Amino acid sequence: MEKISAAGRLLAVILAIASAFVSSPLIVPLLLIFGGIAAIGNTPERNAKNYLMAIVLILGARTLEAMPITGSYLATIFASLGAAFVGASIVAITITLEERIRRDWLK
Repeated sequence: MEKISAAGRLLAVILAIASAFVSSPLIVPLLLIFGGIAAIGNTPERNAKNYLMAIVLILGARTLEAMPITGSYLATIFASLGAAFVGASIVAITITLEERIRRDWLK
C-alpha cells in the first residue's frame, strides 16, 4: 500500500507542475484523486499536517503572483498542490469518520 500512496503523491506533484504550463478541465479532478490515493495509509499526525498544508496552499498560493516573471507559474503550481492536499484531506476525513462509526457500533 505504501508504494501506491507514494505513486499517487508523485503523480500529484508532477501534475501540479504540469498544470502551470498546460490547461485542461481534467487537472483538478485528477489532483483530487491522486491526493486522495496518497493519503490512504496516513497516520492521524500526518493527516493533521496535510490539513494545515491544504489551508496554507489554498489561501497563500496566489500571493506568489507578486513575484516577477515566475510568480504566475509558481502560484499555479502551489494552488494545484493545494487541490491535491484537499483530496488527501477529504480521504483522511472519510477514513476517520468510518473508523469512528465502526468503533461506536462494533463495541
